[in-house]
Amino acid sequence: MKDFIKYNVPIKNTHDLPSYPIPTLQDTLDRYLEWVEPLVSSDEFEEAKKSVDEFLSIEDSKKLEEKIQELGNREDDSWIYDYWVKSHLLVRAPLTPHTNVPIIYENQKLLKFEVLERIAILMHSAAVVYKDFKETGNGEYWIKNKRYSNDEFHGLLASINDIKEGMDEYYISDKCSEHIVFSYKNHLYNVQVIRNEEVVSAGEILMVLKNIVSSTIEPLIPNANYVTIGVDRDEAGRVLEKILQKDSNQKAYQQIKDAIIVMNYDDIEVNGVYEELDNGSYNREYVNRWHGKGFQFSCTKNGVFSFIADHSFVDGGTEIYFINRLKQYIDETAFSFEELISNAKAEEVIFDLSEDVKKPLLDLKKGFDQCMDSFETRYVDFDGLSRQGLKEKGILSGDGFIHLAFQVAQYMTYERINNTYISVDARKFFRGRTECNRPVSKQSVSFAKEFMKKEKSKEELYQMMKDALDEHHRRVKLCQAGQGVNRYLYVLESVYKDYGKEMGITEKPSLFNTEAFKVIANNHLSATSFGHPDMKYLYFPPVEEHGFGIYYFVDVKSFMIITAYKDDVETMDRMIANLQECIKGMLDLHK
Repeated sequence: MKDFIKYNVPIKNTHDLPSYPIPTLQDTLDRYLEWVEPLVSSDEFEEAKKSVDEFLSIEDSKKLEEKIQELGNREDDSWIYDYWVKSHLLVRAPLTPHTNVPIIYENQKLLKFEVLERIAILMHSAAVVYKDFKETGNGEYWIKNKRYSNDEFHGLLASINDIKEGMDEYYISDKCSEHIVFSYKNHLYNVQVIRNEEVVSAGEILMVLKNIVSSTIEPLIPNANYVTIGVDRDEAGRVLEKILQKDSNQKAYQQIKDAIIVMNYDDIEVNGVYEELDNGSYNREYVNRWHGKGFQFSCTKNGVFSFIADHSFVDGGTEIYFINRLKQYIDETAFSFEELISNAKAEEVIFDLSEDVKKPLLDLKKGFDQCMDSFETRYVDFDGLSRQGLKEKGILSGDGFIHLAFQVAQYMTYERINNTYISVDARKFFRGRTECNRPVSKQSVSFAKEFMKKEKSKEELYQMMKDALDEHHRRVKLCQAGQGVNRYLYVLESVYKDYGKEMGITEKPSLFNTEAFKVIANNHLSATSFGHPDMKYLYFPPVEEHGFGIYYFVDVKSFMIITAYKDDVETMDRMIANLQECIKGMLDLHK
């Protein structure tokens, strides 16, 4: 295990899941040229082809490929996993919402309970799932007829993204933790949820929560958790390091690190998509979050729940798996909250903060407020767009259709199509994460241009649309099989940086300096989607300037939540109007 992952428990491939494939360098660079061609000028593409030919002709390329194969052939590991964790730990932007997005959560069974009862049930249920995992270990799990690796689950609970200057570390508790941290008015409390190897009842947890809420009067501003919202994470790392110079603060921090999850209760009411997502990121008044915990829930006074998982160690599929495990347990369990006699008390986790530390903490809060105020979000419904309606028109992929619509809308907005990031699940492999599909193809660009010209018949345009969707599907299948482009190219350059000198590579290959190499990694439009009855929607900010972050959902009711920097709001509004127009036109193409 890499030294930036602090965990001493071996993660074994106990169920003989297939190893993550190791693509060949030649095949990957062939796909790279194919996928980047529609995104660059003819001169830039010729430069890309030349750089690929040069790279493949030199001995250095063979050395780098052999190193990737060496990393991929390690027992119980893959060539991508450590590097993908490291890539997130190197990011210096704030953890939330840039890397770790807030997701609105709603379990229908919980709605019949009072708000604090719902919180107690979730804390109890999370402890049950965690204890079961610690006893049985990782392995495989099935959703419908699909088999997935569960190795990432190690890093979801009792874990933390430990903020450091320069590069963070990822900490996972070796032992079975017994407590959950409950935050209220920015005070932090240890609540024991496992005692004598048994999970504490939801009723007893409720009694503890009532005691905390009734006795906590004044909010604690600031607290050590303000470091987790640092816009400049290097500065946040320096502040945390200063806090931890005191032994008592190190002990308090260890309690946060070892907590199974953090559960936040906000003393406010929120209504509507925008308020729910904004508060999911943090409580505007006094934070009341500890970003970077492997998993944390938040809840408002009027019972709006959200959660955030740290994305360094886990992907969205593992989050869905955890939510599904919670749902299964909650739905199958009868919870009773008869009056209990309990002397259980929560221990407050106290950080001794000197005055010279409090000001930098407050400055971090001020910077994060400005960061959150720099985004603008729109919720957009799509009338007439549904999976069933698409199937009736012979279109089997709602995701492919909407991504093609995104491209047409970009062409209408900019007279060009920028690169798009689509995450594709690769957890059918042990130590797999996600691959990155790039949907801009010759077929999709041709369709966008001809759709705009309106010179071809509906039948001809429909066939061009089908051709573009077929190519989209082909690329998705390649990514699912671990045969994408971006992950390999990222590791290829990273291996050069890490091992090039010791392998005798004295000059940086020109491949890494070309415009095409930069463009293939560009994420002007970054989009994601998921389907789970307890996960309603999320806030997904843009990952680069002048770009868009999009959460979309195509089903009976189709919608998207699109986010841009405020400088780009006018462009975002045009993009939305164009998207509505092109979806309507594309739906009208079927004979």
